[in-house]
Amino acid sequence: MALLTVSRVVTPALILLGGYCLHGFSTANGLFPAVESLKSKHQLPSSGSLISKPSFPNSFTGLDPPDGILATLLLFFWPLLDGANPGASLFSFLFAGQGVALLSAIVLEASRKANKGRIISFTTVYGILFQCLGAGLVAPLYLTIYLFTSPLVTSAAALTPAALFIDEGLFTGHIFGVSLGYIVPTVLMTLPQPDVLPLDTKITAIVLWQLFPIWTSTITYVTKLVVGSRTPSANQPDAQTKQISMLRTVYKLSLAVSVPTHIAGWTLSLSTMLLPNLFNVQTVQEFHPLNVFVPPNPFSDVKIGSVAQGSHWFLQYDYVVTAAAYLLWASASRYAVGVKNAKGDSGGFGIGAFLDIIGRCVLMGPYSAALTLLWDRDEAVFTGANQVAGKKTA
Repeated sequence: MALLTVSRVVTPALILLGGYCLHGFSTANGLFPAVESLKSKHQLPSSGSLISKPSFPNSFTGLDPPDGILATLLLFFWPLLDGANPGASLFSFLFAGQGVALLSAIVLEASRKANKGRIISFTTVYGILFQCLGAGLVAPLYLTIYLFTSPLVTSAAALTPAALFIDEGLFTGHIFGVSLGYIVPTVLMTLPQPDVLPLDTKITAIVLWQLFPIWTSTITYVTKLVVGSRTPSANQPDAQTKQISMLRTVYKLSLAVSVPTHIAGWTLSLSTMLLPNLFNVQTVQEFHPLNVFVPPNPFSDVKIGSVAQGSHWFLQYDYVVTAAAYLLWASASRYAVGVKNAKGDSGGFGIGAFLDIIGRCVLMGPYSAALTLLWDRDEAVFTGANQVAGKKTA
C-alpha cells in the first residue's frame, strides 16, 4: 500500500513538472515563439537558423484549429527528421522505438475486463491529447486517474485472471494496429528528403504521423471485427492458458522493437566516448550522451540556438517525465496488494525490487521496463490461480 500511496502523491506532482518543462520552459527558451514566427510565414526551420526559405502548405485540412495544430507539430518535428541534427534525430529514434512498448502498455491495460467502460479505457482520446499537449503533461494526468480509479490497483481483494482478461480479437488487432498505424508511418516520415521522398511527400508523411493514435485505434478495431471476438473457453484452465499465451506474444513482439532501439541508441552515443576515432568531430559532439540524453536546467535562462535544439530539449523532458510516471504506475500495478493476495506472489517492493527496476531501465529502456513489470504481474496472477486450482483438485 505504501508504494501505491507514493505513486498517488508523486504522479500528480509530475503533471505540474511536465507542464512547466514542456510548455513553460519552451516558451521561456524561445522555442514556441520561434515556431509561431515560422508558422506565420509558412516556412520550415533549417539547421542553425530560425528562418529558412523552404515552405509548407497554407492548409492541410481546410479547417482551423486542426490546420494550426498540424502546422505547429510539423515545425516541431521537421528539424528532428531532416537529417541535419544527428543528436536530436538519434534521440527521436530511441523515443519512437520505446513508444512501441508504451503503446502496448496503454492499450492492454485499457482493454482489461476490470477497466472496461471506465474513463481510462478511452485511449484514442488520450492519444490525441498526448500528441497535442505532450506526453510529459498528459501521461501523468491519465495515470493519476488510473491510480485512483482502476480496481487493478485500488482493490485489496486477490486479483484474478478474469479481471485481467482481454478480448482475444484485440490481441491480433493490436499487433496490426501498432504495426500499420504506428511503425509504418514512423518509418515513412524518417525517409530522407529529397533522396527518397520529395519535399511535399515528406511534409505529408510527418503530418499524417501526428494522427497515429487514430490510425492505430482504427486498424485495431477493424482487425478485431475481421478476426471476431471470441468467447473464453468454458474450461477455465484452458481459457487462462490461452490468455497468458497471447499476452506473452504481444509482450515479446513489443519488446522485440523497443529494446533494440534503446540498445542501439545508447551504443551509438556511448561509442563517441569509447571509440571517438570512429567518428568525425561534429558527430562526436552531436552523439555525446550529455547532448543526446541530458536536457538543460528548465529553471535557467538558457535560450535555444535553433528550433531543432528546442524540439530536442522538449522531447528529452517529454521522455523523462513520461518514463517516471509510467515506471511509478507499473511498479504500483506490479506490487499491488491484489497481486500479493493472489497467492502467486509472496514478494513485496523493497530495495531488491527497486534495484531490479533500475537494472531493467538500463538494459531495456524505461518504457520497456514498465511493460515487463506488467508482464510480471500477469504471470504472478495467472500462476497464483493455477496454484489455487491445483490445490482444489489435489
